[in-house]
Amino acid sequence: MDLNFGGKAKKEEQQQPEQQGFDPAKLYLWVKALESKINNLLREVDLIKNDFIKKNNEVRKELKTFNEDLLDSKHKQDKTIEKIDLIIKELKQTAGVEEVQTLKKYMELWNPLNFVTQRDLDRRIEEKLNNPRYSKLKEVKKEETHSPFN
Repeated sequence: MDLNFGGKAKKEEQQQPEQQGFDPAKLYLWVKALESKINNLLREVDLIKNDFIKKNNEVRKELKTFNEDLLDSKHKQDKTIEKIDLIIKELKQTAGVEEVQTLKKYMELWNPLNFVTQRDLDRRIEEKLNNPRYSKLKEVKKEETHSPFN
């Protein structure tokens, strides 16, 4: 049975004639070399494990942030859709082109800028009545107020 883990012992066996017996010094060196290699491997595994844990935590944080951003984006999108729906509903309630054209025709027909108020009309009538040229109208007006039909 050959338990050669170090690699050097086999060369030594080939060079030296086969020794009978048990050499504790060689066995001790061989065990110490194995222990050293195992310790190095354990340190590397610990480093890899720690790096993996650190990277895993970073990825989890990034994923959590990404999920929060995604939910926020979805919430904003829902609000935007609600606002667009509200705008569409309000636009449907506004007047159409035909209705605006009809109103425009009526406005041009009535021409509200030429309307007078009752006060303006009364003032103009008083001015006209007080004017000497219209004294006959004044007399007619007096007669109308004294008529028996009033």
